[in-house]
Amino acid sequence: MAVATGARPDVKELGKKGSRANTVDGIAPRYAIEPANENECGEALAWASRERFAVIPRGGGTRLHIGNVPRAYDVALSTAEMSGIVEYEPADLTITVRAGTPLARVQATLAERRQFLPLDPDARHGSTIGGVIAANASGPLRLRHGTVRDSLLGTRVATTDGVVAKAGGKVVKNVTGYDLNKLYVGSFGTLAVITEVTLKVAPFPDVERTIAARFADYRAAARATYRVLRSPLTPSAIELTRDDRGILFLAHVAGFPRPVARMVDDLSAFARDEGATGVDPLDDVAARDAWSAARRGPEIADGGTLARVAVPIGQIAWACETAEVVAGRHDLPVTLWASAGVGVIRVGLGESPRALEAIRALRAALREHLGTLVVEECPLDVKREIDVFGEPGNSQEIARRLKTTYDPAGVMAPGRFLGRL
Repeated sequence: MAVATGARPDVKELGKKGSRANTVDGIAPRYAIEPANENECGEALAWASRERFAVIPRGGGTRLHIGNVPRAYDVALSTAEMSGIVEYEPADLTITVRAGTPLARVQATLAERRQFLPLDPDARHGSTIGGVIAANASGPLRLRHGTVRDSLLGTRVATTDGVVAKAGGKVVKNVTGYDLNKLYVGSFGTLAVITEVTLKVAPFPDVERTIAARFADYRAAARATYRVLRSPLTPSAIELTRDDRGILFLAHVAGFPRPVARMVDDLSAFARDEGATGVDPLDDVAARDAWSAARRGPEIADGGTLARVAVPIGQIAWACETAEVVAGRHDLPVTLWASAGVGVIRVGLGESPRALEAIRALRAALREHLGTLVVEECPLDVKREIDVFGEPGNSQEIARRLKTTYDPAGVMAPGRFLGRL
């Protein structure tokens, strides 16, 4: 643990051009700070807390559109200088990296030893490992490998009292103390700034195969998914989307050659049993393109809305159908990508003055089926009218107490989190 000295950090006053480059939801900051290390980051946060300057941390800036409109925004704090591989132990399947390290660089380093980080979110250019963790971003591989929480072993964070604190460790078998790592996952920079993380990695599989099938409707595709999940098969990902030929079902399997060949045969048989047509393994190029599209999810035009729906797995077909029905009733074009094996659906809605009405209607329907909806991207006038994370639940008081403990001055991304904390 390190404690800041109380010195004033190196603060850059932004002009109009610099302010525009750091704008969040139409609000531009006055200052920018790029700490060179975690101690400088702690000093910067302590200074901002003393001065009551609102801080929004940023990595590559690729997910700053997620979150409520900030109540205030004075300082853009970049983790770009806190970059690099700290420690990599291929034999232990662990890697420690600074938060500002681009995800692509981490994957490239691991690939040299035929290993990879099993997190595959839509990683736009510049997306950093700290940003991925702070946003709890994941992709299709979550079915087999889990989300950020399942890969994270240890964290180091800078807090508003100038302290650099650590949680967890650098080994897989680490069970001492409270698991504070998970506290920072999906916190969107509202508690502290993640400065360093240790993650579990995985070896490259010997072979990978992708099976594509076509179904007449979501219900048939969901039945095939349930059969796979109830079987001994271990697919890495199952994704559904609608195109002009019906419902496209994609399944990814990986491992040793003989088990993979058996899984391909069994998956294909399950799909045909549920009425699928055109059941075929994809070649490497087609598979790469298909999974790239699945990671990107719905592509929306300017003025559109992107939402993430979560439902119990047994409700996946109903939720897809309901999203399309609600969009149709409000005259909205809609595109869906559903991670059918985990109950997550990304919904893209076209531009429309009725977008707010559609979001509220879909949320109300989902609530009756234990579902939730997070608006990740939408027009600013819509965002001002809603809590993008949904209605605060029974845990809101716990979240408020944590916020008060970690950020008593309320300067860390104020107003951006659930319940506008």
